[in-house]
Amino acid sequence: MFVLLVPVISVALLALLIMAPMWANDVKLEAMIGRFERYPLPPNTDWLEYGSPDASVTIRGNGNHCDYRARFTLRTSLTGPELTAHYDRADIKGIEGTSVAITVWMPEPSKRSAYYYEGFGSRAAIVEIADSTDSGWDLRCT
Repeated sequence: MFVLLVPVISVALLALLIMAPMWANDVKLEAMIGRFERYPLPPNTDWLEYGSPDASVTIRGNGNHCDYRARFTLRTSLTGPELTAHYDRADIKGIEGTSVAITVWMPEPSKRSAYYYEGFGSRAAIVEIADSTDSGWDLRCT
């Protein structure tokens, strides 16, 4: 009976060895997302998609590193420069304690945009946070 379990246990241990670094990096990404979500929103701004950012851990470009990225959609009556100034003052820690890179996009909505008639002249804004670390053993980053 034990002889039959050896291959199953071996495969399970191999899967654990492969998945553990990915799970650890996913936890780091979730922690970075939480720090951003706890940072106060600018005035006249609210979440369009609170708690469900477009987020990933992967390698972008070339090299042996992990890139962590999350994008949030906000509704705001602020201008792009006002929103950018708010997040330029933010001290949001990244994966290893340094500040995250923050980018703000303010797309020009068409009158057919889902966000155009959301009240008080609001517009959609996309705020992206990003950081990078060594790949470790995460196969997504090699």
